[in-house]
Amino acid sequence: MGRSSLIFLVAVLWPTECAVISTETLGPESCRDFGQAFERAFSIPGEVAILECPLQVHYLFNPAETPYSVTWYDERTGSEITELEQSVMLKKTQVWFFNVTMQQQGKYTCVVRTQSECYKQATGLVVTEMTSENCERPQRGLQRISAHVNDLLVCPLRKYLKSVDSPSIQWYKNCELLREDEKFVPNEDMLNIRKVHLDDAGFYTCKMTFRVAGVAREMAETIECEVNDEYLMKPQMIEPVNEIIKVERGSSFRKDCVVVVRGKGIPMVDVIWKVLLGSEEEFISQNTSHRVHQKPMNESRTKDGFLMVRTLSLSAVWEEDFYLNFTCMASSSRGHPSSQISLVPADANLFLLLGLLLGSVALLFVTSVLLCTIFKVELALWVRTVFPFLYKTTDGDGKQYDAYIAYPRVLEGSSEKAEIFAMSTLPQVLEGQYDYKLFILGRDGLPGEAVVDVVQDALSRCRRLLLLYTASSLCSPEAQEWAEQQTGLYRALVENSMRIVLLELEEIREPLRLPHSVRLLKDKQGALQAWKRRKRWASCDGKSEERVSSLEPSARFWREVRYHMPIRGKAKERNWFSF
Repeated sequence: MGRSSLIFLVAVLWPTECAVISTETLGPESCRDFGQAFERAFSIPGEVAILECPLQVHYLFNPAETPYSVTWYDERTGSEITELEQSVMLKKTQVWFFNVTMQQQGKYTCVVRTQSECYKQATGLVVTEMTSENCERPQRGLQRISAHVNDLLVCPLRKYLKSVDSPSIQWYKNCELLREDEKFVPNEDMLNIRKVHLDDAGFYTCKMTFRVAGVAREMAETIECEVNDEYLMKPQMIEPVNEIIKVERGSSFRKDCVVVVRGKGIPMVDVIWKVLLGSEEEFISQNTSHRVHQKPMNESRTKDGFLMVRTLSLSAVWEEDFYLNFTCMASSSRGHPSSQISLVPADANLFLLLGLLLGSVALLFVTSVLLCTIFKVELALWVRTVFPFLYKTTDGDGKQYDAYIAYPRVLEGSSEKAEIFAMSTLPQVLEGQYDYKLFILGRDGLPGEAVVDVVQDALSRCRRLLLLYTASSLCSPEAQEWAEQQTGLYRALVENSMRIVLLELEEIREPLRLPHSVRLLKDKQGALQAWKRRKRWASCDGKSEERVSSLEPSARFWREVRYHMPIRGKAKERNWFSF
């Protein structure tokens, strides 16, 4: 053959081969073949048969993001199935045969195509004539239920309920329609059977009637029901029952965990002991050489089931074993019942416990009394601040001032510190910081009035009398006369008409030189000593004289002054909770 002839032959055959390849790519032959599916569809003539595409597209690609199409082919003819054929409907991945005939039995191929891929898999349709007189269909599925308990059968047609309109399912046994009674409870796609007996075995048929495209259709499936006489109930814990057991230290201890499983068959139950240590549970060792261990489980058969016993053993009870939670648990597929025990000392002394309790209460009481005594002032001030409604208001009591400030001004220079403290320090703190109203003679009185009259009038309008004195201010006869006549000490002591607060600005080394009324009052209620802090300073560093000469009372001193000042309550009238 010449070179020109070979070129001519290639030119003739090349278009032909290309045409054959392009034709094959249009049909299902070029798709990736998954063979024939194991599952098949069964039906009888005259009913509806449904073929489901066996390809699981979500394993091949993402159907939510990839567009695809489904095509069905009849392998007997190789032709595509369309809805133009009589009594055929295509619905998503299904093909429906209405009034199926024996001639439609065969193998059908489902082809799924995307823009770049193609997949196919075949499935079968089996159409068989009815031959049984008991209404059983030629093909049926097998379902097993357990005897002596409540169980149920599931209709295989339930997967089509969402694909049709107005579905309704009826249940039959041996051609008899089952209605709700003491034995059977039809519940759409399920049939509940109460207290299953061996006689309940047999053939059950569920028939589904529905509408498609406005036409009433029906299809049915038969279930071969087998009754399994082997059944097992939930394990029942007999003992222990959440017990607290008294044992002696050092003694041995044994406790059985008894579990009963009623029924027939092979009980898959494991009984085991565990203990709670801190926040974690640990299984008790099964090594019998350990001090704390559990024996092997003993299983025996009873009249109506099985008895299982596992023993917890402690060769010697130690202190660390007390008050631990030892739990016995029965583990099974039907549940995990459990119960626990706790060990406590058998020789627990109740009198000792009672003594400890009473001692704790006494210690708490003494501690509370000491704290209240030490921090009485702070506690009282806090209560007054937080709960002012517990105290009666001072409005309307006829008093204009909270306190009358009295200090001796008889001898020149003898009361200079008291005057500075009264005219400057007290107003800055009590009036400036805490809004108290003070009456200070020489500051608040009217000029030209008699001193005695002013003092008596002011005392009648004040709720407290603050008497300031130093080591030398009340020791002279003139100062004592002033204290008796102008401060009203004697009248206040005798008549108890006003509360008097003594403010001692310096340490009094000769208390007998004080006026008699001041000594009585000091012995009776004491005095607030502003010099205590400055005395501590004097013993701590070399700047004692400078600090002693300047009045700088401690914070506690000011708290004590506020404690003795009138209480600013908010309760308008006294009631059962106001002081």
